[in-house]
Amino acid sequence: MGQHFPFMVVGAGGAGAAAAYHLARRGLKPLLIEQFRVGHDRGSSFGHSRIFRLAYDEPEYASLAQEALPAWRALEQEVNMPLYTRTGGLDLGPSGTPTLTQTLAALERIGAVAESLTRAELRRRFPQWHVPDDWAAVYAPEAGIVNPTQTVELLCALTNAHGGQVLENTRVDGIDLGKQLGVHTDAGSFTCDRLVVTAGAWTAKLFPELQEWLTPTLAATTFYRPLEPQAFTPQEFPIFITHDEFQAYGFPSFGLPGVKIGVDVSRPVVDADLRPFDVPGDAAQASDEFMRRYLPDAAGSVMHRQTCLITRAPTTDFLMAAHPQCEQIIVASPCSGHGFKFVPLLGEILAAKALGEAHRWDLPRFGFPARFS
Repeated sequence: MGQHFPFMVVGAGGAGAAAAYHLARRGLKPLLIEQFRVGHDRGSSFGHSRIFRLAYDEPEYASLAQEALPAWRALEQEVNMPLYTRTGGLDLGPSGTPTLTQTLAALERIGAVAESLTRAELRRRFPQWHVPDDWAAVYAPEAGIVNPTQTVELLCALTNAHGGQVLENTRVDGIDLGKQLGVHTDAGSFTCDRLVVTAGAWTAKLFPELQEWLTPTLAATTFYRPLEPQAFTPQEFPIFITHDEFQAYGFPSFGLPGVKIGVDVSRPVVDADLRPFDVPGDAAQASDEFMRRYLPDAAGSVMHRQTCLITRAPTTDFLMAAHPQCEQIIVASPCSGHGFKFVPLLGEILAAKALGEAHRWDLPRFGFPARFS
């Protein structure tokens, strides 16, 4: 075996980079291993924009997001640069849709500011939207945008600055369970006392027993050149999520001069190493149809289509727990396509778990399913 580290982290996406950063801040000098370069586009944590929102139909996740916002602010203060851009957010769909009603109730339960808008009120406030008469919306002003590539790059730089190490372009081929853990890579082997595995779509390759629980899927987004650019700036056009057959989500022009949207109508299961990079035809068609129907002033020419990996759990819950066969390994998949908004807080939770400490936001629902115990 090669060099020994008290703490190691495998996977420098959002959660892994944040965990390494929080361990390094404590003076614990972790080794963070990434199979590609930091900030790569092969996984889930890249690009200009991910949604930050408190608007969940479950109060626990709404509360978790509420707690994550101060963590983003603290990180911004450390690096002296903005990481969160407030735009406000809309949840919208047919009036009476259960998830829409539950989202408003959850926001009210945690004491967040939220407004219920009729279709007429939606049109007055946000005339970009052309929706049916029976639609309604929930507006939450704390919603906004966080930048995944920028955040991951910063967290890795801060890990180095606080005494940790980041090893890029190094693939982990296997992990030996035991009191002293062995991590085997294509650049040699290491040992450690505690290990945090945040390998995203590759997690089930390292732990095959999780293949039935964590499923890598392909998600697609499209950037459209708006016909009226001034109407789709972050100041004028909130981020959004729809509660309808498209299950769409989207952003104002941010990072690129185009409106970005995704639709959750196609969830092809893929192998993380063999996945295609082209957008599936049905996803592209549904995205174009959504824009023509509901946001015609943004439905200009297609600037860019791209894919990313979403690792889905059947319940959509996060997994952040000690491996059932080895308590020194923390397996983390804060997944199902809604994890990045929590990244600074996830790092706190994972660092605490690696140290055997309690954390008030380490929720029971983040544990392994009973059948893995």
